[in-house]
Amino acid sequence: MKKTILSGAIVATLLFFSCQNENSQGNTSVVSKTEQENWQTAKLDAKFADSQKQVTGYLFPTDEMSKLVETPNVVNVQFVLGYSDNTLQIKVIGVDKSGNELAGVDSQILKEASYTDKLAVLNVSKSKANKGVELLDKHLLFPKEAFDGITAWQEKLNSVTGLDEVLSYEGKRFKHYSLEKEIITDLLKNNNTTNVGLFLGLNPVGKVTTILIGLDKNNSIKKASLTAKDVASPDDTYDGARPSPPF
Repeated sequence: MKKTILSGAIVATLLFFSCQNENSQGNTSVVSKTEQENWQTAKLDAKFADSQKQVTGYLFPTDEMSKLVETPNVVNVQFVLGYSDNTLQIKVIGVDKSGNELAGVDSQILKEASYTDKLAVLNVSKSKANKGVELLDKHLLFPKEAFDGITAWQEKLNSVTGLDEVLSYEGKRFKHYSLEKEIITDLLKNNNTTNVGLFLGLNPVGKVTTILIGLDKNNSIKKASLTAKDVASPDDTYDGARPSPPF
């Protein structure tokens, strides 16, 4: 009887760790120091482009992001770039004013072939939120700007030519994108936001930038309420403006 109970416990334990391993090996982007170094020398060829075209965006759970921005002494967040499996990997870290890492959150890579339909809400929106706070308003995008940027990046992946140029500054590849934690805090205010979605796009000068959008539990772009004067529009669409280098 004891042998039977012991055997059952061992099997249950093995199954538990097996499930844990399967979950951790999903599409979670865990950016190690090695992957950060690999990104700096990665060959951005057709293999990279084909793999990256499968990536819709990067998801950061709101509960984990809340803990990150609430970590004492965190003043900025940095979206750190890495490279593995021919794909750009991204994690977010919270840093103090000296740039020391205090907290981090790994992303879940979103791969959804039909996501173009969900992005369409950006293209039809005619308004931009106005927070009345200079810092927030500086980072807000017109939703159509976000749509055009995301679309332009996907089109760039079709051509492959010039990928090094759009992901670099004066020959030095981008390491991370940085912005104030207040931007993330504002994105987290809506209780219906399940994930902060990070989408890659081309900015007006043709460089790859990060676009941050609040997503619901279905990873759809959340809409503001309908009014008599306007169509439904996304709540907030932010850019992550400062790439390093040069900043």
